[in-house]
Amino acid sequence: MLSTYPTRLRPALFTLGIVLGLSGIWMLIPDLLSPKIAGLPFDRSVAEAAAAHRAGATAAAEIGVVRGDLWAKAAFTYARFMWSDHSASLSRADLEQLAKAKANAESALALAPINGAAWLFLAKLPATSPDAENRVGMLLEMSYFTAPSAPALAPWRLERAATSNALSDKDMQTFVKSDLREILNSAPELQQAIIVAYRNAWPQNQPIFESLVADVDPAMAQSLHSDQPK
Repeated sequence: MLSTYPTRLRPALFTLGIVLGLSGIWMLIPDLLSPKIAGLPFDRSVAEAAAAHRAGATAAAEIGVVRGDLWAKAAFTYARFMWSDHSASLSRADLEQLAKAKANAESALALAPINGAAWLFLAKLPATSPDAENRVGMLLEMSYFTAPSAPALAPWRLERAATSNALSDKDMQTFVKSDLREILNSAPELQQAIIVAYRNAWPQNQPIFESLVADVDPAMAQSLHSDQPK
C-alpha cells in the first residue's frame, strides 16, 4: 500500500511544477518587455523620449495585469502631457492619448495605491472638465499621504498646488509647508523650484504661497522677489 504513494504524488508534483514554471514565465516576460524607465520623468526631454517605449510598457502591463508598477510605467510614457498648457485646447488625438494616460494611472493606483508619483501624475495632467480641476486637491493630498518625504516630487507638487484652487485649503497649506521644509533642509539645490512655483502661481495664490514660505524660512521668502535663491 505504501508503495503506491510515490506513484500518486507524481501527477500532483508534475502539475505543481507546471504551475510554478508558468508563474515564473508570467513574472519574467513583463520585466523583459517593460522599458527601463526610472519612475516619473521630471525632465521634458526624458518625458518625450519615454513615448518611444509606450508599446513595450503597455504590453508588459497587460501581461502583468495585476502589477500596479507596470501600469504606472505605461502611464508615465505619456508624461509629456505634464508640460501641456492647461489653457490650450487639445486635438482629438491628444485627448485620446490623455484618456489612455489617465486609465493606465488609475489602473496602477487601483492595484498599488501607495504610488505617490502616480497620484502626482494624475494631478499634473491637463484637466478636461471643471470636475477634473476640482479633483486636483484630492490627488495632491493622496500624493502627500503616500509619499510624504519625497524631494523629487516636491517641486512638482508645489507648482501644481500654486496653480490650482487647492492652495486655499488649510490642509493643503500644511502639506505645502512640509515640501518647503523638505527642499530647504534636505535638497537645497532645488530652492530655485520654490521661486519658480511662486512666480508661476495664480495671482490670488501668490500671497498665500509667500506667507507659507515665510512661515518656514523668512529669508527664503525675501528671495522670492530676487533673481537668485538665497
